[in-house]
Amino acid sequence: MRALVFDTGSIISLVTNNLLWILPPLKKQFRGDFLISEAVKGEIIDHPLKTKKFKLEGLIIQDYLREGVFSMAKNIYSSKKTDELLNLANSCFNTRNHPVKIVDRAEIETLMIVLENKAAAMVIDERTLRLLIENPEKLQKVLESRLHTKMEINKQNVAKFKEMTKYIKIIRSTELAYAAYKLDLLNKYITANKVLDKTLKKELLEGTLWALKLKGCSISSEEINEVLKMG
Repeated sequence: MRALVFDTGSIISLVTNNLLWILPPLKKQFRGDFLISEAVKGEIIDHPLKTKKFKLEGLIIQDYLREGVFSMAKNIYSSKKTDELLNLANSCFNTRNHPVKIVDRAEIETLMIVLENKAAAMVIDERTLRLLIENPEKLQKVLESRLHTKMEINKQNVAKFKEMTKYIKIIRSTELAYAAYKLDLLNKYITANKVLDKTLKKELLEGTLWALKLKGCSISSEEINEVLKMG
């Protein structure tokens, strides 16, 4: 199935930066589905609609779901298999002989949808799950710095988790924004009186990437500089 599967954080990054509108033209270019799980829907639509602080964002995202920009993923995975993968992920690292919880169920449900649908990529801004898949040794150092304690890595569980997820490709909201930039979708922000100010193109890209970083996307300043060199 040609699809991108979105986690909660990536959608929040886009909607809080007024960038959710880039998804329809990107979806048209991609020629596939943009999927979310029931758990993600609960976090970005159902729960926000019950609040005052995030109700507007919830309404905006709900509209995208109703218009078909997002589609609900079929829950073809089993709860048992989801629980197994969740428990495996949360037993990859230990401190003082106790496992450390590093991911939640919504993230693993998204991961399961990617696996079951053989999706093109998983769109996730949160750093922990991405590093668990791509670089668990770096994640160990991040956790030690965050928790201020020595972290033991369960190599057997990490190897098993990596084997189960080795074909998964991870992208972030910043990659989507860069694609929108290359398609000139963001030019409207530097166009006045129907005249494009090309001298602001680099600032446009830099401002977009930093806005996403400061609203939750896990991208380093070094990575941003690399993207800026690509132009």
